[in-house]
Amino acid sequence: NEEANSTFNISAVNLEDNGSRDPINYVLPEGIIRETNYQTANLAQQNEQSLVLDACGLKDGDSRAAYKKSDLDVRAYKRIKMFVHAEGQEDNLNDGDLSCFIRLGTDFTSNYYEYEIKLKPTPHYATSREEVWPSSNEIDIAFEIFQLAKQERNFNNTDVASPFIKYASGGKITVVGNPNLSQVKTIMIGVRNPKKT
Repeated sequence: NEEANSTFNISAVNLEDNGSRDPINYVLPEGIIRETNYQTANLAQQNEQSLVLDACGLKDGDSRAAYKKSDLDVRAYKRIKMFVHAEGQEDNLNDGDLSCFIRLGTDFTSNYYEYEIKLKPTPHYATSREEVWPSSNEIDIAFEIFQLAKQERNFNNTDVASPFIKYASGGKITVVGNPNLSQVKTIMIGVRNPKKT
């Protein structure tokens, strides 16, 4: 069984505990400012942390993800933004060997929008913010791109049950079924080993 040979763990990494982490230290992404706790006498800064998706042994085209059930209407928002960092256990992960995706849907498999980008890994022992959080790994997209892709799919009379794929905004957009941004019931963030062929 191929899945038996892969591992996947979800955890967190933060500035205070992992600021001197080896082989790559944790630094704040560009533009992120730590919140101040005004209820403390010394105005202490809050810790800042990120989600960790630790995958090993992914086959071509295979993916692993963290997910959350929700009940969101995202039409009031214009954009979604996420900083992404990638590193290999060994210093041998190449550009595009791994991708990151975010999926918003009314369910996980039949009605969703997905946006995926290929990742640029950080070399081991890099310390600068620009290397740890490369701008090419940043997800910063308008929600409108999902609606436009769905409209294009519907206009072309494509089977709604089959994935409709469009490349735009620096990444790969996939529409399956009839997702609705006013009724986002599932949010998934994951990593994928892209198919080589």
